[in-house]
Amino acid sequence: MEPVDPAPIKIVFAPFGADMFGDDVLLFEHGLLLALETAVEAVGGFALADVHDALGGADKKDHPVPPLTEGEVYALAEKAECDFLIDGLLACERDADTGALAEITVSLRVFSARAGTFAAPDALRFTAFDAGARPEMLAVDYDLWIALQYRLCLALLDALGVSAPWTFTTDALQQTHSWPVYVAFLKGKRLARTPETKLGYYEQAVKHDPDFFLALYNSAMLYKTQTDYAMARKRLTRAAAVTEVPADLGDVYFELGLASIYLGDPKTARNFWEKALEYAPENPALYVNLAGTYEQEENWTEATRLNTQALEVAPDYHKALVSLGRLHAMFGRLDLAVPLYERALELSPDDALRRSVLGGCYLADGRTEDARREFLRAVELDPAGEPGLYAARELQALSPPPGASGEPKKKWWGR
Repeated sequence: MEPVDPAPIKIVFAPFGADMFGDDVLLFEHGLLLALETAVEAVGGFALADVHDALGGADKKDHPVPPLTEGEVYALAEKAECDFLIDGLLACERDADTGALAEITVSLRVFSARAGTFAAPDALRFTAFDAGARPEMLAVDYDLWIALQYRLCLALLDALGVSAPWTFTTDALQQTHSWPVYVAFLKGKRLARTPETKLGYYEQAVKHDPDFFLALYNSAMLYKTQTDYAMARKRLTRAAAVTEVPADLGDVYFELGLASIYLGDPKTARNFWEKALEYAPENPALYVNLAGTYEQEENWTEATRLNTQALEVAPDYHKALVSLGRLHAMFGRLDLAVPLYERALELSPDDALRRSVLGGCYLADGRTEDARREFLRAVELDPAGEPGLYAARELQALSPPPGASGEPKKKWWGR
C-alpha cells in the first residue's frame, strides 16, 4: 500500500481585539494579518482559513472590539476543526491634538487545539506613524511597518514550531513599493462593502503599480464575478507575467483556463490548464477540466485518462468520480462505472441526479431491486426536478416488487 500524504495543518486567523476603533486601526490590523498569512504560505504544509469577517472584525470601524476570551477561542477552534487559531490584541494610542494614531502595541496569541495550550510571543510596539495625518488615514513609515510585520511573522512561525525559508524576506511582505498603492489595496480588501467599491480601489492600485500581483489577481476575480471575462483574462495574463511564485502561477493559469472557457475558447483553456499542471500537479480540478475539453472533441480515451489521473491525485474528488463513472457508463463498462457512482454517493448522499444515474446503471446491469431503491430515493430528493421525474418514469416501467400482486385487491364487504 502506498503511503498517504498527511493532511495539511489547518490554521484559522481570527480578528485581533482592539481598544480603539477607526479605519486606520482596521487597515493596520489587516496588513498584519496579510503578512502572517504570507509567512504561513511561504513555509507550506498549512491550510489557511480566515474567519476575520465572520467574527465582526470590520466593526473596528465603529467601536472597539474586545479580544476573544479563552472560552471563545476553544469554541471557535472546535467549530472550525483547526489545529491552530491565531488572534491577538492591538493596544492603541492617538495624538491628543490631531487624533491620528501615535502608537500601537501588537500582542500575538497562538492557540494549539491539539495541545490545548496558548503561546504568547513578546508584544511589539510600533510608533512610526505620521503625527500630522488625518485620523481616518493609516499613515506610517512604510519600511518600518514592513519590518514590524517581519518580526511578527518570525514570532508566529517560532510559536508554530517551524522555520522561515531563506527566501522569506521583507521583500515578500512589501507586495508593492508604493505605500499609497498598498493602502488602496487594503481598503479594497477590508473597508469596501460593495464589489464596485472594491474594484475601484483595486483599479486605483493597478493604475499606479501595474506590476502589483495581488491587485491584478483580486481585480480579475471581481471582473469574473461581473461576467467580464475578457477583462478578467487580461488582468490574469498580466498577473502571470509579474510573479514567479509557483503557487500563484498555478492559481493564475487555472483561472485563465476558466476565463477562456467562459469566452468560448476551449483550446486556449486547455493550453492554460496544461501550463497550470506544471505548477500545481496536485490539483485534481485541473485534470477534470482538461478532460472536459477532450470530451468536447469526443476524444474519450484522453478524457478517461485525465479523470483517472485526477483520482490518483485525490481518490475522493467528487467531480472526477462522477465524470469517470459517466465515461465508463457511456461505453457499457458498468463494472467500472458502478463503484465510482457508489463512492460519489457515499460522499454526497443527497445528490438526486447521481441517484437516478446509478439507478439506470443498476437497471442496465440487471440489478432491478437496487435500481428501484435508487429511483425511489431520487424521487424523494427531487420530485419535481429532472432527476426525480426520470426516476419516476423508470419506476413506473418497472415490474412490481417481489411479493406484490399486479391484480387489485378484492374488497370483502361485511367483514
